[in-house]
Amino acid sequence: WCLWCWRTGWLQGAGWALAWLFPQAPVLALELMWAAWAARRDAARRELGQVHAAPQAFPSAVTWCGAWWRELWASSLTFGWRQPWAHHRFPDHLPLEAQGRRGVLLVHGFVCNRGFWNPWMHRLRAAGVPYVAVTMEPPSADIGVQARALQAACDRLMAATGVPPLLVGHSMGGLALRSWLASLPEEQALQHEAISIGSPHHGTALAMLAHTEAGMQMQLLSPFLMQLAQAESPARRARWTCYWSVCDNIVFPASTATLPAARNLAVHGLPHVALARAPAILGDVLGRTQSRSL
Repeated sequence: WCLWCWRTGWLQGAGWALAWLFPQAPVLALELMWAAWAARRDAARRELGQVHAAPQAFPSAVTWCGAWWRELWASSLTFGWRQPWAHHRFPDHLPLEAQGRRGVLLVHGFVCNRGFWNPWMHRLRAAGVPYVAVTMEPPSADIGVQARALQAACDRLMAATGVPPLLVGHSMGGLALRSWLASLPEEQALQHEAISIGSPHHGTALAMLAHTEAGMQMQLLSPFLMQLAQAESPARRARWTCYWSVCDNIVFPASTATLPAARNLAVHGLPHVALARAPAILGDVLGRTQSRSL
């Protein structure tokens, strides 16, 4: 291998090695370039006060390259190992001593499964936090249909703890949570706090390439998203915390991951999958599970 790299030139050899190890690398680069172009326009709109997210500095070239590298590793681990081979490694955690302890309902994104949350489940279990991580099916079906699994999962947590769980959704998972909550009476829905991580609340430009039902529902200002918005009161949205990133390579323009009346928090320099690995977000979740306060 070393001799081959020497003969062909180390840069060329490194390029071939990267292409073999990370075949998605060129696609991720194109996504981030598209996201960067969208971020320029989105930043201007935020400065004019046309969107509810606070203005963020445009990331440097080094930051964008770092986001590309982080997403290579994060997506490779997620889609190459955790989801296909290790999605049952951490079973749901509902111990007998969970009564009175606030639990967490984990909801994955588009064409994912519960294995997406393996790093979180490891940490939550170690901290003694009850959790249920769902796998929504069929994976590309109507988001409202996939969200039907959430009521049973919530019921399991409520039965084990007696406390309304904290709801956490990554990407499309945030939309599934909103769809499920919209089906609940106002008083019941307001019992829950919810956190979305890189969720396309107003759609994403990337979904213009989608052909599946769920994918088309995530197109910018789709009828599905408009109906969700109309079904939500300001009080319901005030129960949300929305984490978003200018360097998100899937959900862009970046401000689409925010909601009016919600607590919208920007995370610097992280792409889509890696955003769900941000220590600050998991720390926020762990902090909220320490008490019963809602």
